[in-house]
Amino acid sequence: MARSYKRGAEFPHEGFVQHALERHFANRGYEIDSGGRVDLLCQSLANGQSWHIEVKGVTTQIGLDFRTGLGQLVQAVTAGNMMYGLAIPDTPAFRTQVARVSRRVTEALNLHWLLVSPDGGVLIVPPTGAMPALAADSDSNE
Repeated sequence: MARSYKRGAEFPHEGFVQHALERHFANRGYEIDSGGRVDLLCQSLANGQSWHIEVKGVTTQIGLDFRTGLGQLVQAVTAGNMMYGLAIPDTPAFRTQVARVSRRVTEALNLHWLLVSPDGGVLIVPPTGAMPALAADSDSNE
């Protein structure tokens, strides 16, 4: 059953972020599972790497939705070999939320940020990585 998205599938909404992630991982040889309660589970057949990803998009309550995504991930952390990630549109509002999470937390949870750009590109920032500069052409009106 296909998921529906109240705000549609345009950038910076959740449907856009979800579809961009599915393309990103499928193009890298991952088996994709987006039919369950988790927004995206995927596993590489080549190297066995597995991802559990929660997806968020722009809404009227970005901070609340961001924290909901973090809570969903915290409740899901069980396997030490799983890669956990929160996928978000690459916007100033979401970067503000990311900046409020300490590196200590991201390292402890093996939490990755998956930033989706307006062109559908996906940038993965690892738990110990520095957040790169926001692209100059990103929409900053949220």
